[in-house]
Amino acid sequence: MNRSLARTLMDTALGRLPADLLVENATVLNVFTGELLPRQTIAVKAGHFAAVGTDLTLARGPETTVIDAAGQIAIPGLVDGHTHQASRLLPETLLDAVLTSGTTTIITELEGMAYVGGAEGIRVFLDALRDQPIKVFATLPPMASLHPILEERAPTLAEAEQLLARDDVVGLGEIPWANLLRDAPRLLDLVALARQLGKQAEGHSAGARGARLQAYFASGISSCHEPITPDEARERLRLGVHTMIRHGGVRRDIDNVAPLWAEPLDWRRLILVTDSVDARRLLAAGYLDAVIQRAIDTGLDPVRAIQAATLNVAEHFRLDHRLGAIAPGREADLALVPDLRTIRPTLVLSRGQVIARNGQPLVRARRHQYPPWLYRTVRLPAVTTEWFRLPIGQGTERLRALAFGEGLVTAETWVEVAVDDGAMALTPGVDLAKLVCVERQSETPRRFVGLAQGFGLRAGAYATTSGWDAACITAIGADDADLALAVNRVRELQGGLVVSAGGRVLAECATPVGAIWSEAPAGAVAAAEERAEQALRALGVRHPRPLLALDILTTGAIPHLRLTPLGYVRLRDGALLGLTDPGPA
Repeated sequence: MNRSLARTLMDTALGRLPADLLVENATVLNVFTGELLPRQTIAVKAGHFAAVGTDLTLARGPETTVIDAAGQIAIPGLVDGHTHQASRLLPETLLDAVLTSGTTTIITELEGMAYVGGAEGIRVFLDALRDQPIKVFATLPPMASLHPILEERAPTLAEAEQLLARDDVVGLGEIPWANLLRDAPRLLDLVALARQLGKQAEGHSAGARGARLQAYFASGISSCHEPITPDEARERLRLGVHTMIRHGGVRRDIDNVAPLWAEPLDWRRLILVTDSVDARRLLAAGYLDAVIQRAIDTGLDPVRAIQAATLNVAEHFRLDHRLGAIAPGREADLALVPDLRTIRPTLVLSRGQVIARNGQPLVRARRHQYPPWLYRTVRLPAVTTEWFRLPIGQGTERLRALAFGEGLVTAETWVEVAVDDGAMALTPGVDLAKLVCVERQSETPRRFVGLAQGFGLRAGAYATTSGWDAACITAIGADDADLALAVNRVRELQGGLVVSAGGRVLAECATPVGAIWSEAPAGAVAAAEERAEQALRALGVRHPRPLLALDILTTGAIPHLRLTPLGYVRLRDGALLGLTDPGPA
């Protein structure tokens, strides 16, 4: 805030200047004290709150807009403190779908763009997030990957410093604890740099406990969005960690953590987040409003729930001087809701502008012009069935496989496989398929062909470029010809997901922007994803979330066996493994 804006807000509060907008007859939730204050008038000037109260002497001019809240509850604009651009939706498409939710600020990870384009890719996406109807801040991708080859486009420390110094970058993105606790000087330097610049370092401590958890947070990590039980959440709150409970497209943990709501704890470091929302869930259930509603429905006090998605988030990211409360000097972000237990906004204000009313958006997100190179990120040559032969000649072999387990967790297993000149003979009733990971930004790509058990695919193939934390194509198939068809079709689309069987493409969704994001509306993406999932079901797939199950195989954020173009990675010890080698004990 500069001197001119400060003077303007002061003069408006003193009645010397007319307000741009007045919200009258509102019951204001004061998130600082937890009070509900009735019959309040809220004065907005130059996109900021100038005054809030019952005894104001405010000037009205001919241009002043007056909104009668009719006693509804005015809550601060909601702040999603942790999400990802991982939903196949471009930022502007996602924003169009969340304008009615009451969300006026999003803090997002940008790892997908980093793996595609390095520091330049990050800058492209930061530009796309600017000047939107709601505020979008980002965290700098640390690129903590399964293997060094996946970190080849990581920004240098000098580039990281330039990016972290930006006002629209509020911290360092999440680092899985195992990566940090290994010998990881680059990651430790990034954490130290973020803290030196006054920015936060976001965490991912799934599965860590005791000494390892203590060591992880001793490094300077400030948050964790991975608690899935009351004990895990309580342990992190006791360590002073900003503890984020997610309920979105990847995991929905509020119900599991809900027994904690009955405990007499201080909730100032509790944060409610989405951790990304896919197109289908976004359209069916909503965005951050649905997260808060679920927390309230499971017993969290409504005031605490709203604080956990407003003031608590703003304080964590050191933005509470700008947002997170309805108070003088803050940016004028608010939502009107019928009552504290019904998070269904009837009006949404962002920077003093009405952006939604009665569930209908009144503005659209700005369309960004992405650079041509971002539409040419699948550069591997056309593939043939030879690409998918196992590196074994003849006979029956005992081979390592990735086993799909409960939820999104995978395990390492061993299977007996009959091989004929590299081709795998499928045995009726045996749930086994080839699993492929290939670099997509190289004309001479590295690739790995492994095995998967437990996916249920009886015929055909599925390929996708949406893998997390890697610029790769991930594919699974019961037939080499269909694998080649799916991968080649993804190549033609310059990114997307493809289901094939019997020499035909059964379903597809093009994602040509960075091979990760679609230019289609959210409804079209949701419909394409549904068609792909139904096609996989018809081919025998029984995994409850087959699209996501393939997307996450290239990230180290979810245990236990992962996939790279060089082989499997076992998260327990970071070992790079092939089909036959025993690997470290």
